[in-house]
Amino acid sequence: YGMVAGFTIALLLRVLSGEPVLKYNAILKFAGYVEPYVDESGDYIYGRQRFPFRNLIMLMNFFITVSVTYLSQKFFAKYPHLQHLDILEAVKDQETEKRQRLQNEKESEQCL
Repeated sequence: YGMVAGFTIALLLRVLSGEPVLKYNAILKFAGYVEPYVDESGDYIYGRQRFPFRNLIMLMNFFITVSVTYLSQKFFAKYPHLQHLDILEAVKDQETEKRQRLQNEKESEQCL
């Protein structure tokens, strides 16, 4: 769940921050934003961010990913009766994992 939340928010922020190479201006303007203008030769110059917004969005993505992952694990551990809401099956039941691990160990011992 953390990766989905982090990716979605980071993608939204990157799109809203504009990109002169792709020729669209920013909607979300950070400090030091240079407004678009028309130069002497009549060419349209797209606005650009002087603030290192890509680094900021990358850090935000990291912290969102870690925090949402942690919170979702704690949520499903605290409320196991809500496991049916885990549509991505990202959080496994601890008891089920232990049973599967023991069963795999027994199978590997039988093979030897």
